[in-house]
Amino acid sequence: MNQKSFFLKRQNEPGKIFFKGFPGFCLVAFLAMFFLFPSCKKDDDPGADELIAALGLEALPTVSDPADNAATQAKVALGRPLFWDPIIGGEKDVACATCHHPNHGYSDGLDLAIGVNGTGLGPARTENTGGLSLSKLIDRVPRNSPSVLNAAYNGMTSLGSYSPENALMFWDGRMKSLESQCQGPPTSRSEMRGDAYPEAVTFDSVVARLAAIPEYVSLFDAAFGGGAAAVTTANYAKAIGAFERTIVTDNSPYDQYLNGDKNALTERQKKGLLLFFGKANCTNCHNGPMLSDFNFHALGVPDNPANPNVTDDGKDHLYLFRTPTLRNATLTGPYMHNGMLSTLREVVEFENNGVSKNPNVLSGMVDLNFKPLGLTSDEIDDIVLFLESLTDNDFDKSIPASVPSGLEVGGNIH
Repeated sequence: MNQKSFFLKRQNEPGKIFFKGFPGFCLVAFLAMFFLFPSCKKDDDPGADELIAALGLEALPTVSDPADNAATQAKVALGRPLFWDPIIGGEKDVACATCHHPNHGYSDGLDLAIGVNGTGLGPARTENTGGLSLSKLIDRVPRNSPSVLNAAYNGMTSLGSYSPENALMFWDGRMKSLESQCQGPPTSRSEMRGDAYPEAVTFDSVVARLAAIPEYVSLFDAAFGGGAAAVTTANYAKAIGAFERTIVTDNSPYDQYLNGDKNALTERQKKGLLLFFGKANCTNCHNGPMLSDFNFHALGVPDNPANPNVTDDGKDHLYLFRTPTLRNATLTGPYMHNGMLSTLREVVEFENNGVSKNPNVLSGMVDLNFKPLGLTSDEIDDIVLFLESLTDNDFDKSIPASVPSGLEVGGNIH
């Protein structure tokens, strides 16, 4: 974190948080006195606003582009229809927007996503009801669909350390940058490809389809130059990345508060914030402007019985999953990598219990910071109220009237 940050991590003691040179337990103890003994508060003792100010919290900055993909209006104008056009899906029934729809915070409202051969939008979507003739039924996608909202900031753990070229994507971090991420789902049979062509020729096939549509040739040429030769996988990825970096929110009540409006948060939300940064130890994993360390942790979330793989052992087969951002979380449930927790209160209760609920995740595998917190019911409520303050509903919800392929906008979602 930068120099103004309240918390400093000591390199030789990972997981311990320090406050201007003093151990984190000093801050926790001080905050405990603030909550437990309000009647003992002296006139010169700091109130909630003063305590929060001391944290040095960081609001979101403007979006940064990769060095090799500076945003232009022409790239965004190409990326938008590509995001909504099922021409990218092998069976031409699924688009990026199928599972990342603005009506559901650019997620899908499902525990596990339903891709190829599904019908309907969001929680109403059903699997294998699309009428496609396939070699076998399509499995559910094994993981929850992360929101695209603010994915432009993925990897940002502080304002001074951010590389959009190296931002880890997916729950297991297997790809870096939005440009790489958008090349993954089209190759997956269950997510977008179906049986239309072998995985190895996915983008040869997609590029050939796009190059056969004059409107796309014009859009690629406007964005990159070179006429039909501009229709390439790399330029497809750059256009999608440029568009997705426009899907941002930076004016939640939390941001308004950090930017000077002390009335943007209620008193209970301020209490929840102080609990979040204090007794609840949430910042062991949820810190920085995105409230995520973008690292990987094993918490022992129970397996989803709908997972076609039975269990999901995450990164390195150690049940490690990337910390999600908490921004706009009210819009993007259900939660965790497999959607097994339905509400934010369930999430906080799970964290408060601090015990693995997955028999495959033994005590020695569980993250050292995942332990019982001793929060009361009222404290849990206050933290949930604070989490609600991280939502900004003012984002691009526009849906194109049509896409260049002439296919159904967003895929088979109607």
